[in-house]
Amino acid sequence: MNGVAVVTGAAGEIGQAICGALLSRGARVWALDLREVPLDGAVRRHLDVTDSRGVSQVFEEIEAVEERIDFLVNCAGGPGGPRAPVDQVSDEAWRAVVALNLDGVFYCSRAAAGAMKRAGRGAIVNISSGAGRTTSRTGVQAYAAAKAGVIGFTRQLARELGPAGIRVNCVAPGLILADPTRADWERLPRDQREEFLSGVALGRIGEAADIAGPVLFFLSEDARYVTGQTISADGGAIMLG
Repeated sequence: MNGVAVVTGAAGEIGQAICGALLSRGARVWALDLREVPLDGAVRRHLDVTDSRGVSQVFEEIEAVEERIDFLVNCAGGPGGPRAPVDQVSDEAWRAVVALNLDGVFYCSRAAAGAMKRAGRGAIVNISSGAGRTTSRTGVQAYAAAKAGVIGFTRQLARELGPAGIRVNCVAPGLILADPTRADWERLPRDQREEFLSGVALGRIGEAADIAGPVLFFLSEDARYVTGQTISADGGAIMLG
């Protein structure tokens, strides 16, 4: 998979798995995150995806250095926020979650779109969540709303950018054993874990590598005629036609 790939949220376990998979297939990877990215082989940059100006500056640097951006994976996100009844959620708490999970996808996609248009090709994969297709187990209303927004934004961007040769797709993970979900999972009593797994067709909780696979498919030439689609990578917890 030759080309220049940009991955946000690269310090998280899912982000690291995606970066590692891209590197192993020959991509040149720019790994972006607020935190230090513990990954060799990638070009690492500090980035807050909620900072519109900062996003523009980093993507301008990438295009200046590489003269192209072939792939973008919008992986930055997380439930954050208080797990509180809606009538107790502050404006600030709502905005913070929406900014991270939806605004950041917009800022980064906007920044990459120009380079991809100039090249006449490109592929974007957005990471949503099962919360965006049903409801959030955490009860964080803003997270469910933002992740549903990511799916809608994916479809709209696919329609807009398709004539420029740019594909846009989405992966909606289920419960993945990765930080910070791992701690929540390990705190659950055994009977609650078993109850959850009884609703997963494959009978196991997901791992970060289970998300990297669908992402690579969407970025690859195997998906050259696929755009505007969302895959639920959740072991069969949600089955939608």
